[in-house]
Amino acid sequence: MAEALFAEFQSTTLEQWLDAALNSLSGETLDSLIKKTCEGIEIHPLPHADNLAGIEHCHSLPGQFPFVRGMRAGGYRARPWLIASELSISDPRQFNRALKDGLATGQSAITIDDRLRLHEAADIRSALADIDLARFPLLVESGARAPEIYRLLLAALDDETLRQLEGCVGYDPLSRLARTGSMPDEAFERLAAHLETVRGRSPHLGSIGVNSSVYHDAGANAAQELALAIATGVAYLRELHSRGFAVETVAPKLRFFLNIGENFFVEIAKFRAIRLLWAQVLRAFGLPDAAENLTVHARSGRRNKARRDAHVNLLRLTTEALAAAFGGVDSIALAPFDQPADAPADFSRRLSRNLQLILQDELRLVELIDPAGGAWHIEKLTDQLARAAWSRFQAFEADGGLVASLRSGAIQAEISAVAAQRRRDMAVGDSVMVGVNRYIDKNAAIPPIASDANARLEAESASARPLSPIRLAEPFEAQPPEPGSGS
Repeated sequence: MAEALFAEFQSTTLEQWLDAALNSLSGETLDSLIKKTCEGIEIHPLPHADNLAGIEHCHSLPGQFPFVRGMRAGGYRARPWLIASELSISDPRQFNRALKDGLATGQSAITIDDRLRLHEAADIRSALADIDLARFPLLVESGARAPEIYRLLLAALDDETLRQLEGCVGYDPLSRLARTGSMPDEAFERLAAHLETVRGRSPHLGSIGVNSSVYHDAGANAAQELALAIATGVAYLRELHSRGFAVETVAPKLRFFLNIGENFFVEIAKFRAIRLLWAQVLRAFGLPDAAENLTVHARSGRRNKARRDAHVNLLRLTTEALAAAFGGVDSIALAPFDQPADAPADFSRRLSRNLQLILQDELRLVELIDPAGGAWHIEKLTDQLARAAWSRFQAFEADGGLVASLRSGAIQAEISAVAAQRRRDMAVGDSVMVGVNRYIDKNAAIPPIASDANARLEAESASARPLSPIRLAEPFEAQPPEPGSGS
């Protein structure tokens, strides 16, 4: 059929395309069109089939090692990604009302983070009252408090409900170290105890979180994020193995939490590359088949969101959701478009939820197994990004591992350099945020910034310099728009 459709067209060689491109450049070379990402990867302007030469993962199928094309042969046709929502609500009863509304209108996973006030079993009962926990997976994004929250679940739920729980209540002490500069001396003993408890009472529930959000929020590029996520997972495998747990017991209990960035194609490649990298790690541990258990939760970050002209954030959220879906993640949580300002309302949460529902039910992305598979640019970028991330991971290993690299300040210095470059690019206009440093609506009011509702961890003596989150629009919101900066 394809041959018949194209038979009347004359075939065109790559050389002819290159000649045509040169003729349009008025004396410039094709190299003048090459752009470099903040990961240091060169993006060439004319992808072609030769880009795939030597890329081994292109010969695999969905559901096959190294799982770049997805963990399941049926892709989203077998299981659509879960639609999650982070509720910036502290009161358990109010949380329950908002959660019921979301679950009744398309949400399919429950997210709990540090903003929800949970001190006793009664709080858990109030927050999850009349919720079918056997139907909706639970994603606890409170890495430092995960053991405490699971103990509350033990006190609040019956044994049958506990056995049916899916999702993750993942303890992640290394993200705490990066965020606050400290972690308990007994952190890995707590991790081992948490793993054992959850494994015995909730066999389908993940108990180890690998959350790279702290690095993303501080400005890290995608290669750094991937390398740090892999380094975190490796550290947990080693620490738990040294405490008597077989690697094949630990690996299926890890869950990866990655933020979605602003570069559409790089983000697609990032979510595909994490599977390749983790498959390689587990192969090195002698467990290639265990990679089949990898799950990735994607969430929108804050660093590229604006307070002025906040509705533009909806467009950013759309590209973020598309990138995560094309990358084959297991669940997505999109922030409300007005997240950087006052506490979001039901309306903005509903829009973020409906955005995903449109992608699933109207755009019908869930009918595709691997929508990005075979795309020359994306396949090449996935390979380049994975190699860059593996190189950074090896550097951390050579420095003694993740904990040593955090305590020496090497990771913080690397990320700070990337964050500074992001700010410089915004300041001079090499990087564009619509409505922030270009195409500004001068009449748009800037709402007051929300107070930080996240619970603050009580820090012990700091052993590492904490990473600070950035928001790239913030310097521009502190000053009025310049004349002539409008659309």
